[in-house]
Amino acid sequence: MRTLLDDPARARAMGERGRALVGRRYAWDAVAADLAEWYRAAVHGAPSIVVTPGLAGMDGVSAMSRQVARALAPVRVLALHDETSTVADPGQGIGLAGAGGSKLGLTALTARMLRRAPSPAHVVCLHLRLGPLAQLLAWWRRATLATVLVGIECWRPLRRLERVAFERAGRLLAISQHTVRRFREANPDLAWRDVTVCHLATPALEEPIDHEARAAAGGFALIVGRMASSERYKGHDLLIDIWPRLLAEIPDARLVVAGAGDDLPRLEARAAPLGAAIRFEGRVTETGLDALYRDCAFFVMPSSEEGFGLVFLEAMRAGRACVGATGAASELIEDGATGYLVDPADPESVLKSLLRLFQDPALARRMGEAGRVRWERDFTQRAFSARFLATLGEPSR
Repeated sequence: MRTLLDDPARARAMGERGRALVGRRYAWDAVAADLAEWYRAAVHGAPSIVVTPGLAGMDGVSAMSRQVARALAPVRVLALHDETSTVADPGQGIGLAGAGGSKLGLTALTARMLRRAPSPAHVVCLHLRLGPLAQLLAWWRRATLATVLVGIECWRPLRRLERVAFERAGRLLAISQHTVRRFREANPDLAWRDVTVCHLATPALEEPIDHEARAAAGGFALIVGRMASSERYKGHDLLIDIWPRLLAEIPDARLVVAGAGDDLPRLEARAAPLGAAIRFEGRVTETGLDALYRDCAFFVMPSSEEGFGLVFLEAMRAGRACVGATGAASELIEDGATGYLVDPADPESVLKSLLRLFQDPALARRMGEAGRVRWERDFTQRAFSARFLATLGEPSR
């Protein structure tokens, strides 16, 4: 007690932490949410739990997490990087418990679920590094653990605890056959485990693009993606390198680059001699991104290390032809029908595909329309939910 009397700042800090704890766990809203969850569990069965790096972000993993949560709703989500307050969405039946980027905080949230949450039917893990926590949850609550192989984080040898969690998973899924292949190359001794491929999706646009807007394609190609110095594989440098040759054939050809990251200044400097031919938009809102997809002539991202490629589905949803690299994109793009598959190691093949689409707008529109039809058939939220629930042995909802 004397320590606290002698250090008022420390006493205030401890009081603030206590108040936050009470507000988060023992406020009327938190208690009511817990009671409602127990009631739903008694009547309908306990909601499943999703363990993920994030739910609310603009990145691909967050988008995937939202798809999984919507498919499983009602569901509880444990998210490493989201805010620390617990948010319930009664409209979609998604409860979010975020750790604010703290691994210790995520461990504490997991411990709370071990003690208090009703036993779920499934625990779904969306990142291998979170596998040990997800496996503990599933084991303690006697639930089935479903682990999803996502992208480059699983294209390396597993660590010991990750391996244990992987081996104990009741169901294994992957977002692409390409990811399965790369995982098995890095972990050949685990190749005996069956992995079910469950392609992702993109939600429908709030305001669908009408046929006239879709036909009125702009004169620019579009690439969308994070520009990180540690991930220089999405094809930005390749496009900057070949653009002068493209301009020699099509003087008004433009490239619009959407996205941000610590590598953006370097790429802007490389593209500066080309002037207005390459325009960097930086980080854009969802509404702004939808407008870019709507207005572009076609989409291009010759990425050599993509685990799936949600951006291709976003372009297909907007009725735009796609140019992507062989690999995961080949599971989305029908070569010669909805776009072109190219080899990033062969700049000539990339150049020829871009020239073809710039020079033949009618061809680009036909490919874009074929892509939109395929998106409506295979890559909506409804289609994903049916696929995902089937892999868990659950009926469609």
